[in-house]
Amino acid sequence: MIFFKVSAKILLIFICIYAYGISICVAQDAFSSVRLSSTGHKQISNTDFARSWSPESGFGLEISTPYYKGSLEAGARIFRFDAFEFENSGFWSRYVFAGWFYRYAASDQVFLVPGIRGGINFMLHDEDKVYGGEYNFKRDESEFAYELLLRLEYDITPAWGFYTSVSFHRTMLNIPIDTLYGSIGVTARIESPEWLKRVLK
Repeated sequence: MIFFKVSAKILLIFICIYAYGISICVAQDAFSSVRLSSTGHKQISNTDFARSWSPESGFGLEISTPYYKGSLEAGARIFRFDAFEFENSGFWSRYVFAGWFYRYAASDQVFLVPGIRGGINFMLHDEDKVYGGEYNFKRDESEFAYELLLRLEYDITPAWGFYTSVSFHRTMLNIPIDTLYGSIGVTARIESPEWLKRVLK
């Protein structure tokens, strides 16, 4: 219950951040560049879910581009969860998402980046199984999931950078799965060719 109350407070904070960001950010050259990121992830929460399944380190790929305000992104992340409590209930999680974020410049090279994502969490269990007549694990499940993130970015050069972030993730099953992830990423930035700008616009 405490975790859900904290989650609601986090959501409220992000709504305030976005309202402020939208009010001050200036329209920019949409789709002027493309950022490609390779990411590594680790679950850092201690919820009921974390006590029942042990995740291995995950990895992902992200692509983003400036929009008129903020930036749009899309990506995917893969995790393997091994069972603690429910025998043979391990599964693979493949989260495919789209999102929006805004980069607040702390300096010429350092940025504080709040963001929000929504997508589908595709879960492939090791087998179909029912535990105690209550928990029914279908081999292949998918459900909507959203994520709130806060990222600290450092641009080494205009073309290269890295970041570290923390994110709150919720998958909307009958019993929602709430997790916190810590992440690191390496980012490459390239200028968009004119034909790509025209296509995207």
